[in-house]
Amino acid sequence: MFRVAIVGRPNVGKSSLFNRIIGKRKSIVEDIPGITRDRIVSTAEWRGKEFELVDTGGYIENDKDRFAPYLKKQIEKELDLSDMFIFVVDGKEGLTQGDRDVAEILRRTKKPVIVAVNKIDDPSKEDRAYEFYELGFDKVVPVSSIQKLGVADLLDYVVEHIPEGEKVEKKKKDKGEKGAIKVAIVGKPNAGKSSLLNAILGEERAVVSDIPGTTRDVVDTLFEWNGHKFLFLDTAGLRKKSKVDYGVEFFSVGRTLEAIKKADVVLLVIDATQGATEQDTKIAHLIQKYTKPAIIVINKIDLLPNQKEALNRVIKQVRERLYFLPYAPIIPVSAKERKGIKKLLQEILEVYNQAWKRVSTGKLNRAIQQILSLRQPPAYQGKPLKIYYATQLDGKPPCFLMFVNYPEGFKEHYLKFLENNLREMLGFEKAPMKLLLRARESRR
Repeated sequence: MFRVAIVGRPNVGKSSLFNRIIGKRKSIVEDIPGITRDRIVSTAEWRGKEFELVDTGGYIENDKDRFAPYLKKQIEKELDLSDMFIFVVDGKEGLTQGDRDVAEILRRTKKPVIVAVNKIDDPSKEDRAYEFYELGFDKVVPVSSIQKLGVADLLDYVVEHIPEGEKVEKKKKDKGEKGAIKVAIVGKPNAGKSSLLNAILGEERAVVSDIPGTTRDVVDTLFEWNGHKFLFLDTAGLRKKSKVDYGVEFFSVGRTLEAIKKADVVLLVIDATQGATEQDTKIAHLIQKYTKPAIIVINKIDLLPNQKEALNRVIKQVRERLYFLPYAPIIPVSAKERKGIKKLLQEILEVYNQAWKRVSTGKLNRAIQQILSLRQPPAYQGKPLKIYYATQLDGKPPCFLMFVNYPEGFKEHYLKFLENNLREMLGFEKAPMKLLLRARESRR
């Protein structure tokens, strides 16, 4: 697919323009320089033609910025991957040396470039765009991503360069995401989430560094493996509340929660050198709260001395601390060395399939009767508790509705006993489960 990258200095409005073109708020937009660090990729359409649109991190000319080397690496990679560039500049600020530096890099690619002079919020101020012809590009378009001004003209120029073969086929307009397993990658900062995503993809899509908190956006990445489609959501790390200031990290935490809620399977990434921490436990409780299928990924096993013995200790510690996610399998990996990646992908498929599994009503009720024969529920107010009938409801995770005589009489410890046995008997060992109790009209 024809690929168009949005590039430019930090804080010129690249993410706002990206969101305006794709028609939804996918990139985090905030008036803080350098917010977008990862490349965000989405599909856009204009006048019957479809193209890939990429929002890049701001090109930082100040090498003292700690993220500058990583951002430059991402942008330089995009220079090779993209077919065309939308070069965003700030119409209010005017032409800067930073703009000239970016222009020099883009000229060397010999690919089409459109200069989008952003923040021209009043048509009477369009003459501010004239000075940007000095950069040497033929197409200079005044736009306002906030006011929607000039964006149509900009897109008209973009699609002029797209070959006729890139027209949208209505039957394929699901963008490849239909049927894909949505996988959220979560964990505290610096656990190696982006490194894990890159190891799975086999390319450096997300910015990876040893600086905690590098990823701020949720990066949706479509990936196909062995005939199966996955949509990976690489999220910003969740910090302790006391360390989250209002602003970009506030929005990032919100995005992470949305990713968990949207996901079919959640990967909780834990640093093998630290084990499960208090913050990991809090994130795991969010997974439990939303009853999400999950896999606990212990990353950085390459850093463990005496690897086998040390790994067993870490797994034991993680399982004990996250005891409330007994169904979540633990997969050790080294994202750096790409060890355990194939096993992880296989486990995602297994967990997903269990989460969607259905059992017949007959098999379910036979299993419940067998469990009751092992251990009856304690009496309630001197009366025996009864389970008359059960059925599986539609959707995921597996949810079983049981008709009983006294719902309030079933205590948590017995329901947990019932749940654990149903997992084993029905093949739901790796999926969360919901048990709903409803009183039958006759309680005799």
